[in-house]
Amino acid sequence: MSEIEDILLAVADPEVSARFYASLLGCRPVVAGPDRALFKLTSGRALGLLRRAGDRREVCEVDFPLEGTEAVDQAHIDWWDRGARILTPPTDAAPGRSFVAGDPDGHRLRVYAVAA
Repeated sequence: MSEIEDILLAVADPEVSARFYASLLGCRPVVAGPDRALFKLTSGRALGLLRRAGDRREVCEVDFPLEGTEAVDQAHIDWWDRGARILTPPTDAAPGRSFVAGDPDGHRLRVYAVAA
């Protein structure tokens, strides 16, 4: 079975989104331009931001797994301080603790840790 390695998000303005993700992820894109940006993540995967065509708008969810509930709470504080729009504050539910933030295009960013 093949694995999905990269995440591609359609965005209105790749440069605006690149600044948003650079702040959240604490890294610079390896490719940045008016029509696309690309981040290489520590997991080895890539996050691509591509200018969307026309007015068609699709919303995706990107998951960020962390180790431990304290890491989720700390990420929530860090992302809040960096200006992320928090859609759902940290909560405990199956399968663990999580919060959800939104990016400039409405994509949902779920940060979670599976309960031990």
